[in-house]
Amino acid sequence: MNKSMKQLTQFAACAIAALSVVACSSEDSAQQDNAKQNTAKGVATFDGSQPSNDTRALTRTTATYTLGGDAKVFWSSADKIFVQDDANTFHQSNAANLYNPSNKAKAIFSLASGSFTLNNREVRYTGENGTDANTVTIASTQTQTTANDFSHLGTSGDCGTATATGSNGNYTFTLNHKASYLCFVPRCMNTDLGPNIKLTKIKVTADQPIAGKYDFSTGSLTQKAGETYSNTVTLNTSDFSLNTTTSSLATNGAYMVVAPGTYNFTITYTIKDPATNVEGDIVKTVLSYNCQEGKINDITAWIDKDIRDYSNRKYYMWDAKKDCWYGYESVQPSVILTTNPNYPKTATDIRWYNPTAGNATNSSAICHNINELIWYTMKGDPHWDGTSLWSLKGHLHIGGMWLLKHSAITGFSTEKYGTKDYRLETNGANVRINNTHVTAGKPANTTNYFYTPATGYYDRTDGTYRGSGDNPLYVQGYVWSSTTSLDQNGSGSYSLAYYMAFGSGGIYTNFMWKSTGFPNSLDD
Repeated sequence: MNKSMKQLTQFAACAIAALSVVACSSEDSAQQDNAKQNTAKGVATFDGSQPSNDTRALTRTTATYTLGGDAKVFWSSADKIFVQDDANTFHQSNAANLYNPSNKAKAIFSLASGSFTLNNREVRYTGENGTDANTVTIASTQTQTTANDFSHLGTSGDCGTATATGSNGNYTFTLNHKASYLCFVPRCMNTDLGPNIKLTKIKVTADQPIAGKYDFSTGSLTQKAGETYSNTVTLNTSDFSLNTTTSSLATNGAYMVVAPGTYNFTITYTIKDPATNVEGDIVKTVLSYNCQEGKINDITAWIDKDIRDYSNRKYYMWDAKKDCWYGYESVQPSVILTTNPNYPKTATDIRWYNPTAGNATNSSAICHNINELIWYTMKGDPHWDGTSLWSLKGHLHIGGMWLLKHSAITGFSTEKYGTKDYRLETNGANVRINNTHVTAGKPANTTNYFYTPATGYYDRTDGTYRGSGDNPLYVQGYVWSSTTSLDQNGSGSYSLAYYMAFGSGGIYTNFMWKSTGFPNSLDD
């Protein structure tokens, strides 16, 4: 992660005198003829080109990059340079006139004022929008619209200096870049999730300033008195793909300009699943990171390392012998309000619920009974975590509840809650127990808590995947109990069972039709 890339440099031949022209292609020769004419009229012309025997494109201000290699940096047609004349006054050139717009490796800069005859003239580049040879602004908000595209380099804060050697209008110079550059290459190891999530932005927060308006009068970036600086730089991306298990610049290479220095970084990657409309942050920490002048530093990230995958979580009709999507796992809906016709429909299906009045004997036998679920509801110190991300069948979801482990709940019992055994309750209304005292956020110390995700349920009528009953887009979690409701609810049959539900607004127990698809596991 701390690998430092080779330095970005620039070579340009600054041709002012007519006799300094080097033979080029016909197109280049035409440009040189123009330079002769301009010089004859007293207009200084700086010819920036890359030597043909150099394998690197060492110019400015957009770049292509290979991990572990050199950045190929090209001129932009909006670029301008500042040049020190014989009187040590800096003059800004006109915008770059590109030799060949298809490769941008060469450019001509012309100046209409100043005298240029002395050796060792200073050249400065202060960014595509630079208006002052002594000031460089590193943007606290940067934007990259295409993966592995550094065309925002010049507008984000790139800068450089050079000493032009020569005399009487014939100069050459090598530009040394003075900003520092970060290259982000996140990856997703979950091959089901990767194709469905996007990178929307990267925010870097440092323990000292990394962006703002810097003094450049000495040729290095230094802070100015009275200026406000930012410890944060945000790079907005255009939904870059995360469909790669390796560091791939072509997939999502993202570039950022920062001020040189050694920092402790907190890096926040914001990712989104367009199908579920879930967006969340992945936070990484990088300590003592040395960002040197003119160097690109690669920062890799296993983006889904802490995103727990619940794709193996099964949903059952109450106490069925097999789960709801047994034999149809590949078509199980995992996006809210999507459905599939293969949800179980008849009592002859092995996935159908247990219609008896007794306690569970099949899949729901592993569940907590209703007494235990009431203990969690009323004494589990529920904390709603609305930021933790998790995945299900290749899609991103968010939200879940932290509850005290049963071993940490004083008086926890399977036989009763308080003085009553709710397994014997014949009036289901008495089991509708609601606790709205829910703390927002993860517990400060999670040692005595467990997390259970709000994984929704499957509608008994058509198998639609839903977040909750009242509002299908509101995310709730559900879990069956092992206890049948003895309240026949006017149906004349034992088609109801107890369950627990939880969300940001509360946690409660109730009874539900056994044909509904709930998980069996509460994870404690």
